This record gives sequence, C-alpha cells and structure tokens, in this order.
Amino acid sequence: MRKNAIPRGSGFRTRFAWMGGVAASFVLAALLLTGCKPSASGGTPVQPVSPVPSRDTVILTLYFCDDQAMEVLPERREVQVPSDPSQRPPLYTLVVQELLKGPTDPLLRKTLPPEAKLLSIQVTDGLALVNFSKELQTRHWGGSTGEAMTLLSLVNSLTELPEIQKVQILVEGKKVETLAGHFDTTEPLTRSVRTGDFFTSEARAKALQERVDKGQESWRKDPLEVAKRESGAKGLLSSLDYKLVSKEAGKATVSVEYNGKTYVIVLGQPQKQGEQGIWVIKSIEKK
Repeated sequence: MRKNAIPRGSGFRTRFAWMGGVAASFVLAALLLTGCKPSASGGTPVQPVSPVPSRDTVILTLYFCDDQAMEVLPERREVQVPSDPSQRPPLYTLVVQELLKGPTDPLLRKTLPPEAKLLSIQVTDGLALVNFSKELQTRHWGGSTGEAMTLLSLVNSLTELPEIQKVQILVEGKKVETLAGHFDTTEPLTRSVRTGDFFTSEARAKALQERVDKGQESWRKDPLEVAKRESGAKGLLSSLDYKLVSKEAGKATVSVEYNGKTYVIVLGQPQKQGEQGIWVIKSIEKK
C-alpha cells in the first residue's frame, strides 16, 4: 500500500488501528496463557536478548612489593573479560593495567605509580615494548629499593606469560636511561633467578597464619604448593616441575630444574609446626 493512501483522519484508519490493537491484545494474552510453548507448526519463540554481554574470567599472576620492601610476591588475580576471545584485550595488556591498579591483598604494596598510564604495548619475538606516560618517572617515589621493586614487578609479571622473555620500558615512546637514577633501563630486562635468603616479616607470617586458621588459603599448609606459587618472587616459574625432597617438623626442601640448573628451595614453619602451620620459603640456592 502506498504511503498516505488512506486519507488523514479517515474513519477507516481509526477503526483499522483499533481492531489491530484488539488483535494484538488477544495474541499477547494467548502467549501468556500458553507459557510461550512452541506453536503447532513447530516454531519456537524468540528468546530475549540480554543487554549485558556474557563475561568470563582469566587468572593473572602479578608481582607486588611485600610489607617490608624486601621481595616482590605474587598475587593471583581473577580478571573479568568478554567471553568472546576476539573481544578480549591481550593478556599482557591486562597484566600492566592490573599492576597499575595496585594489589588487592593488604599485605602487599603498589609497585607502579597509579598516575602512570599505559600508552601502548607491543610484543614481537619474545620482546615486550611497554610504553608508559611520563608519570612513570615524574610520579615515582624514588630510591634504589623502590626502583628495584618497580622493575622486578613489571618484568616478573610480564614474563609469567610464555610469549614474553624480555621487557623494554619506554616513556612517551622513547628509551630512558633510568626510572629513578639507580638502574639502567636502556636495554631490555630479562627474568633471572636470584638465590639467597627469602625474607618474610614476622607481621606477614602472623597474618598469613591467621588467614589459614580462618579456613582461607589452605594451600599454604603444603610446602610443595608454596614453593610452586611463591618461588616466582626469586625468578622461578610456577609452571616448572617442582618435587618435594624432604619434609619434617618445621622444615621441608623442594627441588626444581630451570634452564639446565637445579635449585633447592628450603621452607620453614614460622608460626606453628605440624599439619596446621603455614610454610614460607626461607632460601633458594643453586645446587
């Protein structure tokens, strides 16, 4: 029917519209009474489309400063992402974005200035070019320890991803000699295993034991699991094949091979000995 074929104000148009409204009401009532069952012709009702896109989660391992600025310790974090993989940002982008947000664990401390912004990140042949805004330098709190925590946090977090082996830090698209005057950042930084004593403050050990006593983080009662999850603080990877060598009252040893070398991880129980005590790493040595 051609547009405006029915004269404006026509009684036919008015009656037609009224009859159409009545018919629509009967159809709606019929659908409600039948519970939207399939029609006799075999068709099925159209399902409503949710206005909220479906979500999924990914787990990231992020490294933040401990309560005494002695180690960078891992925090496993679930991050919501679109369920459609084609709509997700790359994992390495998520890693840096989450580092900028800081830790959620009150026992850990931030390692990147929250005012800094990630401008871009590009990964090619195992090298990640991570480009920050100038606030990475201008709002950094300084000090050799603070700078070391920043670099370890960024490099260890990104190299947890199998596609990244080196990290080149850029500021406003350019290489910089240093972030805070103590460490050279002109060349790519790599993950490395640092041997020696592993520091756990008394306050942290007490807080971790209290969590376990409340039924949280029960994995801390297993020395093998603690070695897997926390040896990354010294540069090892959680994906390696860790083996429990010995376990006795208050002491356990775990071994792991990495890059052709064998490392021995010594663990202790600083709060309680026995099945209910937490385990913490005391040292990591190359065999």
